[in-house]
Amino acid sequence: MRKLIFTLSAVNAVLNLMVIGIFMPDEVITLYGPAGLAQLHGSKWFYLIYAAIPLVISGVFRLTEIINNKSDGGSAGEPEEEPDGSETSAVDEFLSGRSRKSDNADMLCTWFFAVISWVMTGLALNKIENIGVIMPSIIVVMLSAFIIFASSLYGGGDKAVICGIEVKWLEGNAQALKRSKRISTMLGVMAGMVGVCLAAWSLVVNNNIPNCIAVIELLFIAFLTPLLYSYSASKKRSKE
Repeated sequence: MRKLIFTLSAVNAVLNLMVIGIFMPDEVITLYGPAGLAQLHGSKWFYLIYAAIPLVISGVFRLTEIINNKSDGGSAGEPEEEPDGSETSAVDEFLSGRSRKSDNADMLCTWFFAVISWVMTGLALNKIENIGVIMPSIIVVMLSAFIIFASSLYGGGDKAVICGIEVKWLEGNAQALKRSKRISTMLGVMAGMVGVCLAAWSLVVNNNIPNCIAVIELLFIAFLTPLLYSYSASKKRSKE
């Protein structure tokens, strides 16, 4: 799982570097004051620091995993096996909610700083002199990031919990519960990514309508739809 996190962080750093090098003006805002107003200006390459932070964090996590693997004879951090003996990929573990809590915490930490790097890059690109103007977009980005990882965290375990809510209709229905948890995680991740894109689009068009759409789609896609699906799956399974 940590190998996947490091790979995604590397891709994120490269994309951020391309945006900084191609689109960002040579001189940008490098420091905001307590009131959210621009205080200092400097070179655009200053923003490489923000791009590098998630890469460094994930690199430390990955290095720790490699060292632990060697200490445990190569068994730590290996993909889990299905009952039929086949291995599951890190992506499948994450989407199915079976990834370890420590890996989810690592992913959350890395993702948080990756989001911060893009928020800061967006501020510089748009020459935002007052952060308060774009605060709605920042809130939507953070909410979307939370939805992505909350969906994964609630996707694990054997408890009949969907979107953080205990649902009685899935109790004793293992297959419907498994499908519902997987759908809930996939929809949560998808809705969160769409929310981030809408928040970014809101900055581009300088309008909060995309932010409003993001909140609505997070509510329906990441929250209500999984609950409705779980109820439908349980009823269908009961009829069978």
